[in-house]
Amino acid sequence: MMKKGFTLIELLVVVLIIGILSSVALPQYTKAVEKSRATEALTLLGNLATAEQVYQMSTGSFTTDLSLLDLQPPGVGSATTTTTTTKNFVFTVLKGDTAVVVKAQRANNGTATTGDNAYHLNMYIANDGTITRWCNTTAADASSTASTPTTNGVTAICKSIANGDTKGLIK
Repeated sequence: MMKKGFTLIELLVVVLIIGILSSVALPQYTKAVEKSRATEALTLLGNLATAEQVYQMSTGSFTTDLSLLDLQPPGVGSATTTTTTTKNFVFTVLKGDTAVVVKAQRANNGTATTGDNAYHLNMYIANDGTITRWCNTTAADASSTASTPTTNGVTAICKSIANGDTKGLIK
């Protein structure tokens, strides 16, 4: 009488197939999770852009004081502040001569991330109302007049967030 069961070779083949499938699926899963986290920042960036434009229309200039905006970002009280923190991002507002820049740095509970998950979502609002948003490993500079992102510093996560754009430009 023969015993029924799996041989060692059959078990190894199954484990090998599961390992190959998980090595392909895990990076895609990581990108999908990070893209969903970035949605939080993109939503708040959009709301901040609208609030900054409303403030500029009523006063003639942009502000870096988040408490003056017609928006209550998380973590902003009555005190003058240019930075606010959420669970996944640290937002900073910078004002230059020709624009205001809002940058969202990827963070875990206020601590900046490192490695593959370290990136910035930048939003540049020009005085004429033009808005440019992009993802990069470096933060935007408010004193810069260039609001056009380059391919430097665009990681796989940034390309995923920007729907494949090689410059990380978010539409």
